[in-house]
Amino acid sequence: MRPPQLARGLAARRQLLRRSRHSEPRPTIEFLPIININDLRGAIPRNYSTNIYSNSLRYPQVRHIHLSYCSAKIVDHHDRAQVFGIEWIRTGLGAPRAIFVCSCGHGAARLFARYGTYACRHCHQALYASQKYDQSGRKRLAACKLRLELGGWPDIREPLPTKNKWKHKKRYQRMRNQIQALEAPIKAYHFRKPLSTRLFAYHVS
Repeated sequence: MRPPQLARGLAARRQLLRRSRHSEPRPTIEFLPIININDLRGAIPRNYSTNIYSNSLRYPQVRHIHLSYCSAKIVDHHDRAQVFGIEWIRTGLGAPRAIFVCSCGHGAARLFARYGTYACRHCHQALYASQKYDQSGRKRLAACKLRLELGGWPDIREPLPTKNKWKHKKRYQRMRNQIQALEAPIKAYHFRKPLSTRLFAYHVS
């Protein structure tokens, strides 16, 4: 049986954690630093050797990632290190595909950093930006991303971009139709503030 002082201390700590979870809004996935295992695919050794991956342009928040066949050690610029397992899963389409194993035990293709700690989106209780908008906001966000894919600006007030030479005509027309279908019911809707450009930096990367 626990001493009453210890029981009261544990109860107070649980209550404090419960309050902190509810007082702080859930993070947005698009705003979190990310490490995608698909970017590391060519650097992961397929034997018992190790490799050092460093890309200051794609991952400026980390110094390097120490890779082996079954693990990834992420080292930031403060020499803080986190180690995650790597598992290889069968896809039925040829070679197996690598995924991270989060500290919670679940597999994830992407790890997100919050306060310097990497974990899967479920551990961080993170939400996609589209989950934080209403129906009109989600249509606006989807239309802006499609505009970026066409080479235009993520603003529904801008004219649709013309077709690039390298883009297939049918695909270009299909995307134009999707944009027009998304924007038609929200053209007259007055949004109170513009969408954050950080959302689109995540999308184009």
